[in-house]
Amino acid sequence: MLKKLAHLTLYVRDCEEALRFYTEKLGFEKRMDSRMDNGSRWLTIGLPDQELEIVLHDPTHWHREDVAEQMLAQVGKNPMWVWHTDDLHGTYEVFRQRGVTFLSEPRDVMYGTEAVFTDLYGNPYLLLQPASV
Repeated sequence: MLKKLAHLTLYVRDCEEALRFYTEKLGFEKRMDSRMDNGSRWLTIGLPDQELEIVLHDPTHWHREDVAEQMLAQVGKNPMWVWHTDDLHGTYEVFRQRGVTFLSEPRDVMYGTEAVFTDLYGNPYLLLQPASV
């Protein structure tokens, strides 16, 4: 039986620029960083105190050229992920000051307060402070 979701893969064009964005702007921490002899790299990030890891995957050295090109064509086209926060307005201001691009300002909705931002490749993320139950 399934136990838990351990990793999500995010296709990136450049591991270093993606690592800087997610750690410096969004507050993720680097978890694993292993380089193979063929130039490929296993690089994961995660939020402090959360087990789930995101694989920052540059397919260039991992796959045949045609397969890598197909994967790179998907950069910036991930479905929206939802990140919870307990202080939406504070997180919004910190992210804005760090240069994160927001597509919407904070707004109250029936399920809480939300704002949409993008990463350096244009992937959309929903920042959500859930309503109190």
